[in-house]
Amino acid sequence: MSNKEMGRILLRLKTLEKENEKLKEENAYLKFELEELKSKRYKSNKKKPPDDPSPAPLQKKKRGGLFGHIGWFRKRPKEIDITKELRLSECPECGSKCLTECKNVSEHITEDLIPPRIEVTLRRKHHYYCKNCKKVVSPKDKDEISGSRIGPRAKAFAAFLRYGIKISGRDVTALFSKAFNLKISASSIAGFMDQLKAEALPTYNDLLAALKKGPFIHADETGWPMNGLGYWLWKFSNKKICVTHIDKSRGQKVVEKILGKDYDGVLISDFLSAYNKILAKAKQRCLAHITRDPGKACDT
Repeated sequence: MSNKEMGRILLRLKTLEKENEKLKEENAYLKFELEELKSKRYKSNKKKPPDDPSPAPLQKKKRGGLFGHIGWFRKRPKEIDITKELRLSECPECGSKCLTECKNVSEHITEDLIPPRIEVTLRRKHHYYCKNCKKVVSPKDKDEISGSRIGPRAKAFAAFLRYGIKISGRDVTALFSKAFNLKISASSIAGFMDQLKAEALPTYNDLLAALKKGPFIHADETGWPMNGLGYWLWKFSNKKICVTHIDKSRGQKVVEKILGKDYDGVLISDFLSAYNKILAKAKQRCLAHITRDPGKACDT
């Protein structure tokens, strides 16, 4: 090896040694920063005992997100309903009117509720005599519930609070009275449900008919206590439609009532015997149940 080649190798070694030293320094600095962040995040909650021997009241510290956890931030709304330009005519600190406006403008967006109000609607129905059917007829508004002094939106919201959020009937009436200045009785909320059921039943039947026309149906059931009694909540669904049915029974008659005795598709269920005698184009057992108990899969 010539002296020239040896010199190049030595020069390269010196360069690599310098780069290695630099990387070691950067690595050590990063480790220091990491340890410092960890110490701030996971610092000890232990405090030195006070001079006063009397026990101090215990204070629970709210636990924050884990180290490195990405925080959640509210997204900026797509639409702004009101824009307020806030300007000053005098200094709020000293009262001076010698102000020069800066280029910087800060923005603060808030989302709030519009104060509720009652909307009263008077429907004046004009009556007509039909010469064909020999009857007096009158129009009906699609948003009208016959014989009811409470509108459909209020009834639907009351039913959602009572049965969706599980608020008691008395609390629902208190909320309507104090927030909306609308007085309703707790006993009438049960009547709201009967009216909503009658209005929604055609839609429910249409969804059920569309579900049975699909190529497959997932079926399952779970316990559903109501008023201290044991009921069963049945679910029949595909990718687009989900039909719910609550029944006292967990037997085959419930499946027949919803799907019929013969379903022209793939019925996907667990190993409950209620599905066994239902005729279907094909049957698929739940994969999770097969994994847990492959013996039952062989039996069926």
